[in-house]
Amino acid sequence: MYFVGIDISNYKHDCFITTETGLIVHNPFIIENSHDGFDELLTMLRSLGHPSEVRIGFESPGHYALNLKLFLGKAHYSFMEFNPVLLAKFNKSQSLRRTKTDAIDCSSIARWLMTVEYKPHPIGFYHTYSLKSLTRLRNSLIQQRSFYLVKLTIGTIHKIDRIKAM
Repeated sequence: MYFVGIDISNYKHDCFITTETGLIVHNPFIIENSHDGFDELLTMLRSLGHPSEVRIGFESPGHYALNLKLFLGKAHYSFMEFNPVLLAKFNKSQSLRRTKTDAIDCSSIARWLMTVEYKPHPIGFYHTYSLKSLTRLRNSLIQQRSFYLVKLTIGTIHKIDRIKAM
């Protein structure tokens, strides 16, 4: 079993690969947050063996990981997202030092992944994300419509009041 820890950033991602015995397969390396960077990662993942033998984990950093999630899902690799607070607590329990770098974070993620039950992200992630986006857009449009209806109503009332005052 291989464990891949990925520290997500805006323009790059730091990655670390280890085995269940703690053998370092690949020291921390950097991939770009682009299709070329993801292809580089995919090449490394394919060299490890079947996708079911690879466990990938990263913190949930908001929208920065969206492209990576979609890419991994399309390549049939499962991944697990988790709360950054959990990793901070894990790191605190492992060492008293307060060092924090991306290279250390990605190796911590891989080690943490070994200690927890692996619960991969659902397969239909893309569809869920699309539905969530459409729901938010609909809500925004309804709020805009309500705002303009109020403006229109108030404007009409003021016009009527001016006509009555004449």
